[in-house]
Amino acid sequence: MSLMGGVVQKADLDAGHIDHAVAMAISTTQAGSAKTPYVWPATTADSFSGSYSGSIPLGSLFAIPKDVDLTKIGITTAEGMALAKAYQNYGGYVTDTAGPNTLQLAYLEKGVSQSQVDNLFKDMAAIRSHIELVTNNTAATPAGGGDHSVPSTPTTTTPVTTAPVTTPSTTPVTTPVAAPSTGGTAQPSVSLGSGSDQLLLKISQDAYNGNAQYTISVDGKQIGGVQTAKSLHSAGQSDLISVRGDWGQGDHDVVVKFLNDAWGGTDAKDRNLYVDSASYHGQDVPSAHITLADNGAKHFTFHDYLV
Repeated sequence: MSLMGGVVQKADLDAGHIDHAVAMAISTTQAGSAKTPYVWPATTADSFSGSYSGSIPLGSLFAIPKDVDLTKIGITTAEGMALAKAYQNYGGYVTDTAGPNTLQLAYLEKGVSQSQVDNLFKDMAAIRSHIELVTNNTAATPAGGGDHSVPSTPTTTTPVTTAPVTTPSTTPVTTPVAAPSTGGTAQPSVSLGSGSDQLLLKISQDAYNGNAQYTISVDGKQIGGVQTAKSLHSAGQSDLISVRGDWGQGDHDVVVKFLNDAWGGTDAKDRNLYVDSASYHGQDVPSAHITLADNGAKHFTFHDYLV
């Protein structure tokens, strides 16, 4: 289930209202296991769903019930009120997981101002404490059925991904998650660092007279020690490296440093290192396709859109 239709845009926050459903992410310890990995309107789960340990399927709808008076729950900013109204009028759909012990209520368009981000953070606790899981959201009863609280086809700058929320029969969801995760959103070859955010890198090598070695740093801080590549690039295989931290909203610089280049005079005797791809909270990082043919460091950037 794509998150793009539910991204909160700068124009939404500038206007003071979000006229569409919101994409959200839940903890890997909340996300549904392989037994029930997804529900309508999702049509599939990601390839890591077998490692999730919770009971909330991807595609689930969360909402603030219509009888909650948003002016009396402690919201202090215009941005927070806009997000709360979006959850009350349209709801939020679980499109991704976001690491253990986390609940992310919005993905933000790149370009949202820092003051808008700060204001959203100020009101996160008030919004989180009032969202509930809609248990009867189906193709036959979208958004729980009943009378919609807003028209079903509002004017919006972002395509609405679902019918608006009504006053459904709901079951509260508890946040934060009490049980810690045992594995995150994947089954990596190597796990480095700690925190609620996860960057997954696929690393491979051309081996010659030994394996390629490297280090990984995020925002100038090396995470873990010297790593040794094992998968061969020529075989189309990759090591899956999980890098964790608490990085926050904005751009973040990743450095992969190749330490032990070797050359035996021919292409068949050349040790190289490859970053085949990277993803952050399940989203591809387009700039993370790197070849390191010599000792030294190369950079790529990922952006954290989560609030």
